[in-house]
Amino acid sequence: MVVLNPNNWHWVDKNTLPWTKAFFQDRLSDLTVVSNDSKHEIKITSVSNVSGDSNVSQRKGQPICYFDLQLSFAVQVAELETEKELSSGTISIPEFMHDERDFEVQYQSFDSFLDLIKLEFYPRVYEILLQYQPALIEEHSKDLKHNQ
Repeated sequence: MVVLNPNNWHWVDKNTLPWTKAFFQDRLSDLTVVSNDSKHEIKITSVSNVSGDSNVSQRKGQPICYFDLQLSFAVQVAELETEKELSSGTISIPEFMHDERDFEVQYQSFDSFLDLIKLEFYPRVYEILLQYQPALIEEHSKDLKHNQ
């Protein structure tokens, strides 16, 4: 979608929620981490929810992105050797926002594996979450600019 916008001066908005859903599905589905002690495998079994707002805009020739998303992932902990499921639960981020890096994370139903999830698995999820904003701008800002 190329928008005619002389000098890239006027506000132009692009809804990027469909791309956002695909981004998290591609990056997080089947994300697997083996615990440091090599006894457990932790993986996202599904990206349960990606909802909210995600937009890339352009004003005065500058790309701007803003998003406020609700994210949920179903996670499973299994014994590495036998692949037996030991625990499962959900990681939810109720407000994943463009101007926050320290967002609330909710963990449900991990029982005695909660520390393992927080200390060894979530840091990998966090790395992927931080890749979202630069990828969003890179992918969509070129669609907003008018080439002169």
